[in-house]
Amino acid sequence: AQPPKSGQSATLKDVMRSMYEAGQFKAAILASLDGLPIATEPPDLDPQVAAATVAMLRKVGSDTQEQLGMAELDEATIRSRDGVRLVCRCLTAGGQEMILIAIVSPGGYYRRVTGRAIRQIAQLLS
Repeated sequence: AQPPKSGQSATLKDVMRSMYEAGQFKAAILASLDGLPIATEPPDLDPQVAAATVAMLRKVGSDTQEQLGMAELDEATIRSRDGVRLVCRCLTAGGQEMILIAIVSPGGYYRRVTGRAIRQIAQLLS
């Protein structure tokens, strides 16, 4: 998957910043299926976080499809003992498969905010 053109990148960064702030997330990442970050918030977030998360998600998705006969992965959530959640939502926009990652504080909500971001990303890349 190719990252978006530079003109789109600034707009995607705006979508990510808006999602990050509205959800009061610890971090927000839009990444290609290769694990390459397209947009992150905060901007100085370690790109290895995205790569490791995408690799883990692809393995889990592949295993569940093969071994359990489940449909293609839509969302995966990992919850730590302190209540922080790592939420990964899969999306396709502009012919590119991507993963939207949010690190959600304990008790935080994410579904509406990430859904809005997914719709905005799809509009930008269509």
